[in-house]
Amino acid sequence: MRKDQCLFCYSRKCNHRVISSDDKGKSYDEISCWRHREDLYRHANENYKPMKTYMETTGSYCRGDKI
Repeated sequence: MRKDQCLFCYSRKCNHRVISSDDKGKSYDEISCWRHREDLYRHANENYKPMKTYMETTGSYCRGDKI
């Protein structure tokens, strides 16, 4: 999977991102397109329980981008 590809489809226009807050994205860092926003939030809640940061932009995100 590419670093700029949605977790749930092949879209590369991802403007939603969830990262782990305690280590600035090292434990959990996923992105999604606007259509899969709710799926991303559900995935984050199921797979990473500690504190998370939810981000949204008008541009695009990649996994591993600086915060």
